Amino acid sequence: MTDDLKSINSVNWKSGTIIYKIGDEADFAYLLEKGEVEVLSKKSVRVGFINEKEVFGEQSILLDTKRTVTLKTTKDSVAIKIPKQTIISEFKKSSKLIKAILRTTYLRLMNLDNTIKDNLDSIL
Repeated sequence: MTDDLKSINSVNWKSGTIIYKIGDEADFAYLLEKGEVEVLSKKSVRVGFINEKEVFGEQSILLDTKRTVTLKTTKDSVAIKIPKQTIISEFKKSSKLIKAILRTTYLRLMNLDNTIKDNLDSIL
């Protein structure tokens, strides 16, 4: 995918910028080149961070779902914006084994996330 990324646009965000919100359509994934992004739950609780050289936003594309978290920059940040079709095209080039591993991993993470949310809702 690296060669393909050379022709894809970069995007710059100031600290505090909302990249996308829960429920948004998943039209792009991103490769964070510089900066930091926080992952926020439905109740705006920080549940994680995206660091430099990490990809984010691909899960909703590959599972064909809307965004399940809100992402907000904590520093001025730069990312490569990867169109949905590029992600799908690259995924289709993968072997059946890799596709199965990725899908299973994503589904397990979603189930774990839902379990944690349910437990937090009962506590809070």
